[in-house]
Formats: sequence, structure tokens, C-alpha cells
Amino acid sequence: ARRHAAGRATVTLRQSSGRVVLTVCDNGPGVPAELRERIFEPFYRLPGATERDGGVGLGLALVQSIVQRHGGTVRCEGHAASGACFVVNLPQYPSVSTSKSA
Repeated sequence: ARRHAAGRATVTLRQSSGRVVLTVCDNGPGVPAELRERIFEPFYRLPGATERDGGVGLGLALVQSIVQRHGGTVRCEGHAASGACFVVNLPQYPSVSTSKSA
């Protein structure tokens, strides 16, 4: 989000019904609604992206793969003002105790 945002990114983390929801929103150019699923495909880049912008279209595909392996989902949404929001939804696992009982 930082590289593609025009300036500001907001990160929020919350719990909801046994899940953890991480949201990253920016005020960049956004992602057209019809492309919000395609951007998670390996090597897909938005129209108009140039080689000098950097990246090869793997970052979001990797994010999706990692999130899915942990039992979660990731999606891209439009932002109210401008930009995009990426929402990662993961199961909330109980904390693991590191203390040993005698």
C-alpha cells in the first residue's frame, strides 16, 4: 500500500466473532471494482502499470496464499473517499500457554 498510495495508509485491527480482521486502507488511485478479484492472480498488474513502478504482480498473490493457508480470506474494497482497502480475515486461535505445569 505504501508504494502505491499517494500519501497515507491507515491500519486497523479488530476482533469479531472469533475472527481477527486486519484492514489496510490508503488514499491512492484505488482499484476499479471489476478488477478487485483479478489483482490477487499471480503476475497480474493493473492496466497502466509500468516496469519503472516496480513489482511483477506477485505480492498480493502471496498475501492471498499465506492468508488462505491460515484459514482466512483477503479481499479488496473501495474506500469511501478514494483509494482502496485490503481486508484480511483470520480465525482467532486461543493463546498458547508457555508455562509448564508441575
